[in-house]
Amino acid sequence: MKLFPQLPAVAGMVLFCTVVPACTGAPPPSPVAEAPTAVDAAIAPRGGSLVTADWADILGSTSAPDPWQVEPCDNPVLLCVRANGETLGTVERFSYPLSEVSWPGAVPTTPVAQRQFLDIWVADHYAAIKTDRAGADPNLQFTSIPPEPARVGSLPGLRYGYTITHPNGVVYDRTVGYVATDGDRVYVFVTGVISGDPTGFFADANDLAAFEPHLATIIEGLRL
Repeated sequence: MKLFPQLPAVAGMVLFCTVVPACTGAPPPSPVAEAPTAVDAAIAPRGGSLVTADWADILGSTSAPDPWQVEPCDNPVLLCVRANGETLGTVERFSYPLSEVSWPGAVPTTPVAQRQFLDIWVADHYAAIKTDRAGADPNLQFTSIPPEPARVGSLPGLRYGYTITHPNGVVYDRTVGYVATDGDRVYVFVTGVISGDPTGFFADANDLAAFEPHLATIIEGLRL
């Protein structure tokens, strides 16, 4: 059963090798820009009411490796992770009405139904990304992690993620995300690292790895 049959299998965070270093495995430049990253079109329904609201509306307690700081960016769609005034990476947030999702049956309001919805959401997301990357370069290798239960504020959600590598093992992109629903809207929070893309979420994979445990704390403390 496809949860999003109407969705195009298009690029997510990663450029389709339009940036040469991303295709060659060259080291990424820095610093990370605070411009909006490319929203993954496999996440939201085509023509849907995608909402990119202000992080300040829901941000609870923050956490970051010392001496990093975490605060809403000037662009309200993004949460900035900074060190010494330099933006190391960002986390993007957006949501859309559950009514816009092609979901068979009643709105998933029970914990069991919502978990089923989220499991299918992640599976369809993985399938769309895998197909999309294969279209960009059939040599790219897609590896996903099984979705794990995670608290997204007061909501039960899932942590998901995938890594895409070149045949030589160089990372093309890596994504870490959280998805949840309250039976009315779908909420998505996503970050990652993109080789060769200075406007990506994080430019340095080590910075992303250091921040991941703190991201989990931030997501759990959201005012949702």
